[in-house]
Order: sequence, then structure tokens, then C-alpha cells
Amino acid sequence: MKNLRPETLGIVQRVEALSGCPVEFQPDSSLSIQATLQKARHGAAAHVLRYRPGSGPLDYWVAYQCGYALRFYALPPDLRFDFTDTGEGTEQAATLLTGGQSLPDADLERVPMFAHKVEQWALMTLLSYPVGMRVDQWLHAEFPSLRDVQREGMQQIQQENLQLLTMAMGRLTVPMPLLGMPAAYALLADQLLGTGVYAIPYRAAGVMGMGEALRDAGAAVPQGPEHDRALIDAWAQALGMSSWYQWRPYKILS
Repeated sequence: MKNLRPETLGIVQRVEALSGCPVEFQPDSSLSIQATLQKARHGAAAHVLRYRPGSGPLDYWVAYQCGYALRFYALPPDLRFDFTDTGEGTEQAATLLTGGQSLPDADLERVPMFAHKVEQWALMTLLSYPVGMRVDQWLHAEFPSLRDVQREGMQQIQQENLQLLTMAMGRLTVPMPLLGMPAAYALLADQLLGTGVYAIPYRAAGVMGMGEALRDAGAAVPQGPEHDRALIDAWAQALGMSSWYQWRPYKILS
């Protein structure tokens, strides 16, 4: 990727050196997120970093994804785990959607579909945000020359996250406790970018209490990558999501 900054290329090279595998880049306009890194396993010779062309500051998306990989490969093999869905989240999401309110029949029929959508989003967010916030803190502290692209990327994410406050299917909306996850990220964005604007919509929506609880739960967990599972578990406990997933030992050839 000749158009990446030297600092970003250096981060990519650190992933390659630590993991022993090269990183290949693939544009993918079908991605629903800005970028994702697929680790080399199942016989693959390289990690594949897919990115959505024209989705904003590529240096930030690449550095951010590589930050996750650096934390993962810093762990000895016996401390590497996969995060897997237990299948219990959809039913619990449905309970959150229907509890405490009377819904018309049309909305009751929508509950299974919307609950599954909420569960998948919540699991992806639980896996990514607690650790991702530490990646953002690392980037901000260690790579001040990338702060301009980090600012642009974090601002873009915050704008996209606002859609969650109004995402609905009929009268069904994202359960309030789960919105604590983007609220916690908004608090970090305000802190790193020196603003006070990103938390405002979440305070207005009444979900910042959970955002602050998640921030505090994360702050109680040590920073090292060996604690990332405990960090995610702490968020899950606060959110009532502990039974939605399980950890399985990571196997390169599984």
C-alpha cells in the first residue's frame, strides 16, 4: 500500500514481524464497516486486511485494525482465544425488546428478526469496542503524527453511531442498556479529541449512565493484552450479556 504513511506501514510491519505472516490488502466495496483484518489461519499464507474504498482515512482504519492484531499476537498461543456465539443472545434480546411495554401484533411478529439483528450487532460491538478503545488510546499516545487521521476516523464513527439511537423496526428500538457501548466510546472520543459534544446525544437519550459504568468497569481492568478477555467479560457482566458468548482456544488450523 504505497499510499499509506510511513508510520502506518511501520505498524503493519510490526504485525508481520510479530505474527510471522505478511499482510495483504484487498479493497471490498461490500463491507458494512470501514475495514477488517482476517488473521492467517486454516492454511492461509497471509493476513488479509479488507477495506472499503473511499470510506475515509485509510491510515486510521489500517492502524486501528493492526492495533487489534498486535495485541492478539503479543499473547502466547495458550492465551489466544476465539469469541463464539452461544445462541442465547437472541432470546434475551427479545426479552429486552418486549419487556415493560405493550406492542401491537405487527411489532410482535417483528421481534425475532429484530432481536437477532440486535444480538449480532451487540456481540460484534462487545468484541470490538472495549479493546478498540484501548487501541485508540495507544494510537493517540504513541503516534501523535497520526492524530489528524485518528480525529477524522473517530468523528466518522461517532456520526455513524448516532444512527443507533433512532434505529427501529416499527416500535422496536435498540434496548437502552446496550446503547451504553457506543455511549462509552463517545466518552473516549470526547476525551481524546478534546471535545464535549459526542456524549451529548447519549445523555439526552438517558443511556449515559451505562456508558459511564462501562468506562469505569474497563478502567478497573489492567491495560495489557493478556487482560483483554477479562475486559470484555467485565463489559458483558455490566450489560447482562455474559451468556451470549463463550471463549474457545484459538487454533490456527481449526
